[in-house]
Amino acid sequence: MPLTANMKLDIFGFIENSFIDWDGFITSIIFLPCCNFRCPFCHNKELVSDWKSLDDRRVDPRDVIDVLMKNKEWIDGLTVTGGEPTLHVDALVPFLEAVRKTGVKIKIDTNGANPSALKKLVEMKLVDYIAMDVKARLDEDAYAKACGVDGFLSNVKESIKFIMSCGVDYEFRTTVVPDLVTASDISDIAKYLSGCKKYALQKFHPENSLDESFKDIKPYSDNEMEKMKNLAMVHIPVVKLRLR
Repeated sequence: MPLTANMKLDIFGFIENSFIDWDGFITSIIFLPCCNFRCPFCHNKELVSDWKSLDDRRVDPRDVIDVLMKNKEWIDGLTVTGGEPTLHVDALVPFLEAVRKTGVKIKIDTNGANPSALKKLVEMKLVDYIAMDVKARLDEDAYAKACGVDGFLSNVKESIKFIMSCGVDYEFRTTVVPDLVTASDISDIAKYLSGCKKYALQKFHPENSLDESFKDIKPYSDNEMEKMKNLAMVHIPVVKLRLR
């Protein structure tokens, strides 16, 4: 499928098929660089802090479209992740328009810091599923500590409100990092998200953390994660555990 001259999107990673990224679907995944957060536990740190040195990982958007076209009989969708994909919204629009023509569905991962970009993609019918990270308890201090920057909480709350009302399928998810997120925090987050379709609790894996000191943090046990799931289910009927 030919791409127009203005269809330029920085892609620094491409997985042709995944069975675990979108519940119930087989997807391809693209990784976009740059992020406006600096979460100390981020596991894609090279896309956040060192992406300008990753030219050897650059993927031509045309190659992604070609793979989707060739495999559209069994690839259900494309996940766009990062980094923070909404930072590239102007380049994403023509690319996702081309993805739409392949017939596969589109999932966007986001930190929720750019609600205007989410609204644009939804209004243009360029997204079928939104997965938004809720980093911590929704107060200024806790959120700033978890995402490494401050000043974004109002945007995050606006994105939550929009996602829950926009008509596109979605989930919220929290990576449960000891010292940043407690069982009590999970209960508070779930209460804030009460009425949402799905909430996922993701186990923290310290190996590739952006902040070197986080590599020494011991994750919560599976049993502790199960207890947090039960706390969240007081407010949200569908809570998923992602432990691996």
